[in-house]
Amino acid sequence: MAGTRTAGKLVKAWGTGVKDLPQNATWLLSKALTPLEATKDAAGSATQSAGSGLADIARHAGASVMDVLPVGDSIELRLQRARAAADEAKQAEDDAVREAEEAKARSDEARQVAERCRAYVRDVEREQTQEVSDKVAEARREADARVERARASAQADADRVVQRAKAEADDRVAKAREEAEAAQSKAKQAMADATASLTEARRLADEATEATKAAAEEAHRQAAQLAADADREAKNADERVREAEQVRSRATTQRKRNGGQSRGAADLNEMTRTDLLNLATAEEVKGRSAMSKTELVTALKRSTSSKRR
Repeated sequence: MAGTRTAGKLVKAWGTGVKDLPQNATWLLSKALTPLEATKDAAGSATQSAGSGLADIARHAGASVMDVLPVGDSIELRLQRARAAADEAKQAEDDAVREAEEAKARSDEARQVAERCRAYVRDVEREQTQEVSDKVAEARREADARVERARASAQADADRVVQRAKAEADDRVAKAREEAEAAQSKAKQAMADATASLTEARRLADEATEATKAAAEEAHRQAAQLAADADREAKNADERVREAEQVRSRATTQRKRNGGQSRGAADLNEMTRTDLLNLATAEEVKGRSAMSKTELVTALKRSTSSKRR
């Protein structure tokens, strides 16, 4: 399209005369450079080369036209030269258009390449980002696995320590419990023994109390009996003393009757045991109650002989 517009303007230039040719060449150059300006951001090097070649061709064409236009040439010759220059310019324009189209194609290709490169870079960035994420995730998994292994190992060690501590504690508790049970059993036995001893002591105390009471009662009874016996014995003794006095009085009377002779063995033998016992009481013969009649006679004789000495 740019080539068609340029060709139409060149036809108009033919009618304006040879003196306008340099300006037409300049316009052609500017038009030829327009597509290169539009695509310089995508294919700068190719466009710059094409534009420079076209500008050189246009300058060369203008210079050639000025060089071959001697003063006094005919209009026909000038037109021929103008046509030749226009043909060259058209050829140059076609070449420039082709170069521009090629530059645009290369610019488009460069832009596509750039887009593909950017897409590639984005893909690479995404891939690398994903790879970094994957590596980080893998590192985290490995770290988590190491932490889990360390935790499991530490937990196992802790469990073993706790189990040992529990076993030791259980042993100590069992031992303490056994000792406590033994002490409790011993205490129960001691309590039972103490209770039995207390019961026995109480029984003995009760028995002692009963015995003491019984003994006291018996002693009281015996004392009363002894008192009664003593009173009776005293009465009996008094009676025996009176009887002994009577016996002694009779014996004295008998001695007086017999001319003052002492009491002999025949007199004692003639006396009854009761009289002998009464006489032994009067003489205070020891053991008289258990003596027989003969023993009483012998004791009385011994008592009488001892008194005489």
